[in-house]
Amino acid sequence: MCGIVGQVRLDGQAADAVAVERARERLAHRGPDDAGAWAEGPAAFGFRRLAILDLENGHQPMHGADGRYTIVFNGEIYNHPALKAELDSRGDRARTRADTETILRLFARDGSESLSRLEGMFGLAVWDAKKHELTLARDPLGVKPLYYHFDGTRLSFASELRALTALLPRVELDPAGVMDYLSYGFVHAPRTVLAAALKLPPGHRLVLNAHGLRVEAFWEIPRRPPWEAHHHHAGTDPSLPEAEAEVETRLIGAVRGQLLSDVPVGAFLSGGLDSSLITALMARAAGKVKTFSIGFSGARAGLDESMHARTAARYLGTDHHELILPADVLSRLEDLSAALDEPIADSAILPTLLLARFARKEVKVVLTGEGADELFAGYGRYKAAYLSEQVSRLPGWGRGLAAAVARRLGKGPLFHALPHEDLAAWARANAHTTPEQADPLLTAEFKRRAGRGDAFEWLKDWEGPHSLSAAQSFDLRTVLGDCLLMKADKATMCAGLEARVPFLDRRLVEYALHLPASAKIRRLKGKFILRRIAAKYLPKPLVWRRKHGFIVPWEEWVRAPKNPALDALLTDEALKPWGVFDPVHLRALRANLQAGTPGADPGIMFRAAVLSLWCQSV
Repeated sequence: MCGIVGQVRLDGQAADAVAVERARERLAHRGPDDAGAWAEGPAAFGFRRLAILDLENGHQPMHGADGRYTIVFNGEIYNHPALKAELDSRGDRARTRADTETILRLFARDGSESLSRLEGMFGLAVWDAKKHELTLARDPLGVKPLYYHFDGTRLSFASELRALTALLPRVELDPAGVMDYLSYGFVHAPRTVLAAALKLPPGHRLVLNAHGLRVEAFWEIPRRPPWEAHHHHAGTDPSLPEAEAEVETRLIGAVRGQLLSDVPVGAFLSGGLDSSLITALMARAAGKVKTFSIGFSGARAGLDESMHARTAARYLGTDHHELILPADVLSRLEDLSAALDEPIADSAILPTLLLARFARKEVKVVLTGEGADELFAGYGRYKAAYLSEQVSRLPGWGRGLAAAVARRLGKGPLFHALPHEDLAAWARANAHTTPEQADPLLTAEFKRRAGRGDAFEWLKDWEGPHSLSAAQSFDLRTVLGDCLLMKADKATMCAGLEARVPFLDRRLVEYALHLPASAKIRRLKGKFILRRIAAKYLPKPLVWRRKHGFIVPWEEWVRAPKNPALDALLTDEALKPWGVFDPVHLRALRANLQAGTPGADPGIMFRAAVLSLWCQSV
């Protein structure tokens, strides 16, 4: 796990190696163990290393045996031992035990087609000196980020947006990206909040050579999987016991593979089903596990889950470590600023950073439970989609009756809206803040500039029926790939800690996405098949208790009568240089929230505060 940066030029000029090294140092937190730089003619790479595998020989940039290929790589390849053995069997012995060299050797043999064989998380760059060709790639689920800028002759890239800004001709906001952020709390790839920067989408490669630049997918989350009603054929689905055995086998394999490390590995343990199951499988594979969780002092019921984590830790016999945070943790904005590489209005990012710093004292790697909800239908909105799918299969009179009953119960959308509604339209309607709601808070100049671009352009890819399978694919690609995984990456890497996500092993993802809805939701209980598996490893109360998110009281924070940290973000000095918000109107919203005025939206206040904080930290 590391930080990478680089620049390649097409105009015959030398890359700016000094600027690349300057950008590299903005990634020092991602790689405190080593630094590397390389420049040759039109190409220059920089690297910061967090040493996990082959601690002595994993220095980057790394060059191939014949000098043709040079790589910088951020991530981990979990099937590296098998790939290395395959390559070694052909008589070409490796010089190191590093997975970086395995990627390089595969690339030399198969070119960018080798990307489809890599099981793991990665953001990488490979320079082909013979063809004068650059390849960038990002892992299939988007666990690791990769940003870039291209001006027609010069391409710059980096693992983090703030490192890339050192290589940009200018740093200014993209109005469409800002509107996307205000609507959802994050920005959807390939757009970023900056006008000159793009984010490589998950599962995509970028190829740059004398013919120009192309960006293409090498793996994509299926948008219309075969279990949809119009593709479904009775008898083709696996039985529940067959599916359960296959999911368990693949998950065990993913956990075992992700224990690959030459340094200590632990687990984030929230006490929920997902992280507890990962920890249980780790304990089966590797013995006593170090686990880390968060508790809140003086917390109200529903906020603190630390007692559930302690229960799971005792049952599994882990070496458990607990960090107790104050309930007003959001007041520590100076800490949040360090992890806020791109604006992400997820209040859990700050506790995640503090937990990562706490865990980093004991381990260099943790396994986490991200992805299980999206794969196995853990969110409440999936139950609505599931119910509506069942209703949509009824004859016409049955659908009409169900709709009438639903309207009578005040649950119309639950039964009759979703099956007939376009997924893109649903996503637009469910934005946290609409452009119309944001309008009063924005400056006239920003609104004029924002009118030139469509903040919802990314939704064009999601037009089609809104079903359970489509909703899961949508969340995997958008909410998970562009928000939750980016939050986890920025928070953990800010602490120099590598986070791994076994549920997002591509082989498990591909199988889980093709399971019928009945394997995921039973009696309106999500993650049904996962709970059956977990029951073999965990106590029953933990397996079947209701889902509980990682809650931080951000609404109370923006409503607090006295909040110097928030008020400092709403001054003319903080807001006017970026020209997005009208300071007078934003402070009026703050006053309305303090006074409890009906209709005052705490969500847009929180997103505005995070954006203001981010602007000050760039």
